[in-house]
Amino acid sequence: MIKKISIRWFLWFSLVAGYAIILGALLYFNMFKLVFDTNLQNQIISTVRHNAGVLLEGLLTKSYPTILENDAITGWMRQDSRILGVVFFNGNGSVRWHKDMSMIGRGIESYDKSGYLDTDAVFEAFEQRRPRVIMKDGGNVYEIAIPLMGKGERVAGVVDLDVSREQVKKEINGALLSYLAGALAIFALMGFVLYLFVIRNVVNPIVYLTESIENISTKSFQLDFIERSDEVGALAKAVEQFLSKVKRELEERETIDKSRQHYEQEWWSEVLAITIPKGSRAIVVDENNNIMHANFEVAVKKDGPVHLLDIFGGTQQEIVHIVGQAMDNPGKIFRANTESGGRAFGIKTLQLNSKGGVVRTVIVLEPLAAKK
Repeated sequence: MIKKISIRWFLWFSLVAGYAIILGALLYFNMFKLVFDTNLQNQIISTVRHNAGVLLEGLLTKSYPTILENDAITGWMRQDSRILGVVFFNGNGSVRWHKDMSMIGRGIESYDKSGYLDTDAVFEAFEQRRPRVIMKDGGNVYEIAIPLMGKGERVAGVVDLDVSREQVKKEINGALLSYLAGALAIFALMGFVLYLFVIRNVVNPIVYLTESIENISTKSFQLDFIERSDEVGALAKAVEQFLSKVKRELEERETIDKSRQHYEQEWWSEVLAITIPKGSRAIVVDENNNIMHANFEVAVKKDGPVHLLDIFGGTQQEIVHIVGQAMDNPGKIFRANTESGGRAFGIKTLQLNSKGGVVRTVIVLEPLAAKK
């Protein structure tokens, strides 16, 4: 029983734990993605804004990129391997800085038509005057367009960067693996503790209670079980109350049966005294052919009920045969003659019709006059 419950426990707990871990993994994956991606974007935006003063000064004083601007932009790519490329646009939309010198001065519309802009991040940054982030290349790269604001909330220029998500993806996967390892360890520990609790406080008491019920004697109806204050103890107490009720009802039924049998014997004694002629012998047997009443003293002495065969044995085959006929044909009288002890007897048998499951057979032996 414990083995079967243990297997079921393991299966159900594994299913529930697996469902919880998968659901949690989906939740945490999206949370990790949001946190790490947001952190990446904020870091890149902070890097650009850290040099915003240099870039704005160049935008406002020179029509071409200054040495300080060039040093700042190239410094980003040297110091941060996540930055894959940078394009710097003037406020009028022309290219101010590009790693390909031939692109400098080219208008944004022409630049876009040539296929260099993969998203609308730059256009949206000009229009909305706030940083715009759009994912591209199948989720591997972010295009981050950061506007530089001049006087009167006018966009003086836009820095457009391509940023790799490779490190972020590694961080997300690492965090997810750490979550899975921790979740598995927690569920394994929790499952072990709960399993011990269930085995000790539920399964073992139920096993003991089952064995106690199986060992109940029909004589005493006593449940041998240690008293407990938990639910299993309440169940055992209910079983004890039920057994006590059964025992009490059986005792009452036995008392009633004894009383009924006593009254029935008195009734048969009076009936046979009136209906059976003097000198005749009469026997009343139950459905098992046990003697219920006889109008003569039965010589057989034994513990328990006296059977019809205990009186006649196997020598009076006529009696056994005629009683069998009566039992097969309730309500019909059968007659026969036999001899016993040198005397001739006439036999009559009748099985009364069953009333409520009570079956009685009357056997009358009438002495016959000796033939002259």
